[in-house]
Amino acid sequence: MAFFIRKAFRSGPLRLNLSKGGLGLSVGITGARLGVNRRGTYVYGGRHGLYYRKQLGSKSRKKGSSNQTGHKGGTRRGETVDLFTDTGTTFQPVFKGFKAYPLPDLQREKDWFLNPIIILILLALAAFGVIQNSIALWAIMMILLALLTVFWIRNYIWEKRGKSLVEHTTKVFERSPESVDHTEILAFSAKAPKTHKAHYLGDLYTLLLQIALEQPDDVHIRVFNTLEKQIPLSNAIKNKIKRAFLSQALDNVLEDHLLSEEEENQMRNLVQKLNLPEDFAREELNYLAIGAEIRREIESPLSEIEAPIPLVRGERCFAVFDDARLLEERVLNRFQRNLVQYRELGFEIQLSGTLTVTDRRIVLTGRGSREYRLNRIADIITDLEANVIELILTNRKNPVFITHSKILLLASRIEKVRSAFI
Repeated sequence: MAFFIRKAFRSGPLRLNLSKGGLGLSVGITGARLGVNRRGTYVYGGRHGLYYRKQLGSKSRKKGSSNQTGHKGGTRRGETVDLFTDTGTTFQPVFKGFKAYPLPDLQREKDWFLNPIIILILLALAAFGVIQNSIALWAIMMILLALLTVFWIRNYIWEKRGKSLVEHTTKVFERSPESVDHTEILAFSAKAPKTHKAHYLGDLYTLLLQIALEQPDDVHIRVFNTLEKQIPLSNAIKNKIKRAFLSQALDNVLEDHLLSEEEENQMRNLVQKLNLPEDFAREELNYLAIGAEIRREIESPLSEIEAPIPLVRGERCFAVFDDARLLEERVLNRFQRNLVQYRELGFEIQLSGTLTVTDRRIVLTGRGSREYRLNRIADIITDLEANVIELILTNRKNPVFITHSKILLLASRIEKVRSAFI
C-alpha cells in the first residue's frame, strides 16, 4: 500500500498526471479512480490530497521475509518477486498499534440434552435391550426418551420466545423508542433458562445499541440508556459490545489514514453517546488526537521559522524535524523457488539527524549532510506500511527514502512548501 501526493491537471472526471514516469490519464469520481500510465493500469483513491495507489499488471512487490518462499497462484515462472523485510531501520507506523475489538461471542451454549452422544447412548440401550430382551432396559430407555422430549419441547419454546422478543423489541424501538415495554424484557430474564437468557439478551442489547447509534436524534440513545439498566447482562459483556462498536467506528474513519474534523466530531460524539468514561476510551481518544494533529498540519498555512543551518540570501525555513533518517534500499538476499526469482529487499540507514525544509531545498544534517533541491522533486510517495517517504528526483535513477516518527506530517509539510514555491 502506498499513499502519494501528486500534482495533476483536472478537467471534469478526467485527470492528467505529470510525473517522471510519463503522462498518465485517469478517469473516475472523487475517492476512487482507474487509470493508465507508462507502467500499466493502476487504481487509486483517497482525499485531502493524499491518495492510495495500486499498480495492476506490473512486477509484484510483496511485504514479507526470507521464509516466504511459497509459490503464489498468481506468480508466473520466470518472474521476479520482491519481498520487503523490516530491518528495524524505520519508525513504527502511526496507526499500526490500533487494535480492532470484535463483538463478544454470544453464541448459545448447547444444553446437555442436545448432545449427539446422548442420542447414541439411547440407541445403544435400545439395541442392547433388544439383544437381551430386557424389559427393564426398555423401561429405562422410554423414561429417558420422555425426559429428553420434554427438554426438547421446552428448548424450542424458549427459542421462539427469545427470537420473538428480539424481533418485536427492536422493531418497536426503531419505530418509536419510547413505546418499548421493558417488562417483557424483565419477564424473559426472570423465567428463561440461563443459556437462552445470555444469548438472546446479548443479541437484543447489541441490536438496540446499533439502532440507537445509527439514528440522528437523541431520543433513541436516551431511551437506550434507560433500557440498558433493564437488560440483565454483566457489565463486562456490555463494555465489550460498546468497545467493539467504538473500535469499528474508529477503524472506519482511519481507513484512509486521515481524520476530517467532521469525523473527529462524530467519534467524540460516539464516546458521549456510549456514555463511556475517558479511561475506557483512552486508546481510541489517543488515536483521535494523532489524527487531528495530522489534519491540522495538512490544513494549516505555512509559517517561517528559525533554521538550524546556515541559509543563503533570501532563503526561508518552514519546517524542522529532529531524528529523521535517510535510508538506502538494498537487496539483502536472492533465491529461487519453483522457477520464480525472489529478491529480499530491506532498508539500511545512511544518515540520521535533523531534516530542514526550506523554500529551496531539503537538508538532512548529522554526521555529514545531504541536500536535495525542491525543484528536482518530480513526485512524493508516502508509504504508510513501510513508514517511509519516497522522493522521486529528476535526473536520478534511484529514489530517496526518508523515514520519521511523524511521516504524514513530514510528507505534508514538504509537499506544501514545494507547492507554494516551486
